[in-house]
Amino acid sequence: MTTQKPEIGKILTEAYQYWMRTLPFQLLFTVIYFSVIMFAGAYAFRYYGLFEQVNQFSQLMYSDFPAFIKKYEELMKTENAMYFTMAVLIIKSVIFPLNIGFLKIYRKLDIGEAVAMSDLFAGFQGHYFFLFLIYSLFWNILNSYILIIPPLSLVWMGMMLFVPALVFYKNYNFFQAFRISVQAFQKNFIVILLACLVSILVSYCGLIIFFFGIFVTFPFWNAGIYVLYKHLIADFQE
Repeated sequence: MTTQKPEIGKILTEAYQYWMRTLPFQLLFTVIYFSVIMFAGAYAFRYYGLFEQVNQFSQLMYSDFPAFIKKYEELMKTENAMYFTMAVLIIKSVIFPLNIGFLKIYRKLDIGEAVAMSDLFAGFQGHYFFLFLIYSLFWNILNSYILIIPPLSLVWMGMMLFVPALVFYKNYNFFQAFRISVQAFQKNFIVILLACLVSILVSYCGLIIFFFGIFVTFPFWNAGIYVLYKHLIADFQE
């Protein structure tokens, strides 16, 4: 593992360049990702009877919004709401392998190979789908608890950052990948934490600045991970 510690500015500049070169893929990724989340999530919301229950007090949204929020919070503590939450975590895990496609796309750009739309679905091919499904399910369940302490969540994110890339590029098992990812985080935690924070802000800035802009800014996160991996792990065999 290299000791090279590139400046955060260089990391973000390179990530931006990869992102700009793959805008059609960014758009396709976001359309697929949010379509699956919204339609499958809406189905689960109805399936567990939450839609009908919300309708019973939906008029409070206009007449007494605090009361509406209170009832909604109470509803989301019910057993069916917990089932719905778990369903959403599973849905997000099923679609997670779509992120892996960018690892293949960015690598192909580096070695000068032609990129195809099918590359975006590399994470769904063969055994990779099950590996990344399990990884994402573990990540989503654990992170749902850690999120109550944002600083701890950010550290956990940094520790797990390179696991998918190491599994995809090196065929490491999760334990090997986690060990190397933690080592990289320990040696470069400032750069990684800063890059994570900025990547998150950029990914969601399309929503904040102009709602539909998120369809191209949201996948920026993947470019940031790839550049960090390339500089901090640096184990590609040309």
